[in-house]
Amino acid sequence: MKTAGAQLGAQYTPAQGPFFEVLTADELAQRWRVPPSWVRDQCRSRCTDPIPHARLGRYVRFSWGSPELTRWWSRRQFRGKETT
Repeated sequence: MKTAGAQLGAQYTPAQGPFFEVLTADELAQRWRVPPSWVRDQCRSRCTDPIPHARLGRYVRFSWGSPELTRWWSRRQFRGKETT
């Protein structure tokens, strides 16, 4: 006789692919040590280079460690620095 877990395992196959930690604006702000209002402002459509995010209705979520967020962070780190 199969256990409930074995039966579930037979029916469910986890999705393949890269998964990233999903953060709220407050959690992202804590990690970057900036105000949550700054993070929310950087997601608005009027921003020239908005933080990559997903909108779920009125909720905004960020994929921590995603290539898009990493590239955005890299662009911001080197903006304004002169290269020789």
